[in-house]
Amino acid sequence: MRLLAKVMEANEMKTATAIIIALLIGFGSSFVIFNPNQTSTLSGETRSKQQYTCGMHPEIISDEPGYCTICGMKLTLKKDGYGSSGGLIVIDPTMIQNMGLKTTKASYRSISKSIHTFGKIKYSVPLVQTVNIKISGWVEKLFVDYEGAIVKSGQPLLKLYSPELVAAQREYLVALENKRKLSTTTISAISASDKLLEASIMRLQNWDISPDQIQNLAVTGKLEKSMIIRSPFDGVVISKKIVTGDYLKAGAEAFRIADISEVWAVAQIYEQDIPFVSLGQKAKVELPYMPGRVFKTKVAYISPYLGNDRQVEIRLNLQNPDFQLKPDMYAEIIFESQMLGDRLTLPLKAVINSGKKEIVYVAFDDGSFEPRIVRTGAVVGDDFVEIISGLSEGEEVVVSGQFLLDSESRLNETLTFTHQQGHESDTHQKQTNLPDHDDETDTVKKHKTMELSGIYTCPMPEHYHILQYGEGKCDECGMDLVPVEKTDNTEVYFCPMVECQVVSTEPGNCPKCGMHLIILEHGQDHD
Repeated sequence: MRLLAKVMEANEMKTATAIIIALLIGFGSSFVIFNPNQTSTLSGETRSKQQYTCGMHPEIISDEPGYCTICGMKLTLKKDGYGSSGGLIVIDPTMIQNMGLKTTKASYRSISKSIHTFGKIKYSVPLVQTVNIKISGWVEKLFVDYEGAIVKSGQPLLKLYSPELVAAQREYLVALENKRKLSTTTISAISASDKLLEASIMRLQNWDISPDQIQNLAVTGKLEKSMIIRSPFDGVVISKKIVTGDYLKAGAEAFRIADISEVWAVAQIYEQDIPFVSLGQKAKVELPYMPGRVFKTKVAYISPYLGNDRQVEIRLNLQNPDFQLKPDMYAEIIFESQMLGDRLTLPLKAVINSGKKEIVYVAFDDGSFEPRIVRTGAVVGDDFVEIISGLSEGEEVVVSGQFLLDSESRLNETLTFTHQQGHESDTHQKQTNLPDHDDETDTVKKHKTMELSGIYTCPMPEHYHILQYGEGKCDECGMDLVPVEKTDNTEVYFCPMVECQVVSTEPGNCPKCGMHLIILEHGQDHD
C-alpha cells in the first residue's frame, strides 16, 4: 500500500489514466464473454494456447503438433469459428454454409404405414385330427396308403382284423339271446339281462361300430372278423404311420388328417412394425400361384414374444373351400395401418444413434446448436420416426451435417473436462501418449499408406495436379490414373472427413466442412 501511495503521489494523472483504461478493457472483456450474440469461447488462458486435435477422433487433444494415436492422422489446429458454452455449439455463419447444415422443424403428423412382408400357408392346427386305433388288431388292408391323399368324411382308410371284435360281437349276441329267453321270468332277472345287453352294445359303439351295423348283427347273427376305420372329415392326409400287416395296439396312431377348408397365413414382422399391427386389423394376402387374386382377411394372432431374429409371428385365417391354397405356398401379406392421433415426428436421418442413446441437434437463431437426447418410437419406413420425448413442436433440428456437429460436440466435451481437471500440456502429452512431431511411428506410416490408397493422380510429373478419388483417365494426356503412393507427387492435401471426398494440390480448408486439409507425406515410404 505504501508503494502504491508513493506511485500515485509521484504521478497521479498517469495512474488515473491507467485505471480508466483497465476498467474499459475489463468492461469490454465482460461484454465479449457474456454477450449472447457473440461466439462463445473458452477462458483467455485456453484461447492463448494453440491446441491440436484429430479430425476423425476429436477426443485426441494435445498442446503440441503430432499424430493421432488411433488412426495416425496428423493433428491439426482447432479451427477458429467454433466455440462452446453450457453444452451449446456456436459456429460462424460462414462456416455453417460451408458445412452444408440443413434443418427442419419437428412437427405433428398422422403416422400411417403400409407393411409388406412374406410368409407361408400353413395348416390350421385346430383342424388337424389324429386317427387312432381303438381296438387291437392287424392291418388287413389299406385304402389310403400315401401322405397327401385327399379324403372325404366317412371314406374308408383301412381294414382291421381284430379277434377282440369277434369276441365282443359274440358277447352281444349271447346277451341278446338271454334277454329273449328271460322275457317271461322274474323282473330282477330281466333287469340283469338288460344291463348285460346295454354293456355289450356300449362296448361295440366305443369301437366305432355304428347302430346300423349292430342292428344288422342282431338280425343276421353273422360275426364280422374285420372292421373298417373311416375318415372323420374332409381333408388331406399329412401323416401315415402304418403299412399292411402291422399289428396295432389300442391307442396306436394310424393317420393324421388336416382339414384345409381353412388355412393359416403365417408371417414375421420386425419389432419396429409392431405398433402398426393389432388383432382384428384388416390385411390382404396375395400368392404368386394365383396372380391378381387378393384374399381379404384379418389378423387372428400376434405372438406375445419375439423370436431369436427379433421378429414377431403374425397369423391370419384364410377360407379355402376349394383347396386351392396349399400348405407351404409362399404368400405376400400387406397390412394397412394408421395410428390413432397425430404424433411428433422427425426425418429418420436427423437422429444419431450411438447405441446407448439417441441424439438430435437443435438449431437456434443465433447460430448455436444444442445436442439433445430424445426417445424415439415407431419408425415409418425409411423416412420418419416418432419422437416420444426430448423435443417440442416447431423446434429446428439439423438433418444434414449433424455428424460434423456431433464430432465438434465430443471435442468440446473433452476440452471442458480437461480444463476442469486442471490438466496442463504435459498432462495432455501423457494422456494421449502422442509421438514427437519429427519421430513418426510405424502406425503413422501405415496410416499414410491407407489414406493414400483411394487417391489417384497422373503418372506424368507435369500432370501431378490431376487428383481425384478413384480410378480414371488424365484429362490432359488420357493416361490411366495411378495411386498417388506409386508416384513422387508430394503436394497432395486431403480432407480428413472421408465423406467430403476433397483432395487438392494446395493447403487450405475443405470447402464442404471447413476442416484443414492435411498433407500426405509418402515419399519416404517408397522402396
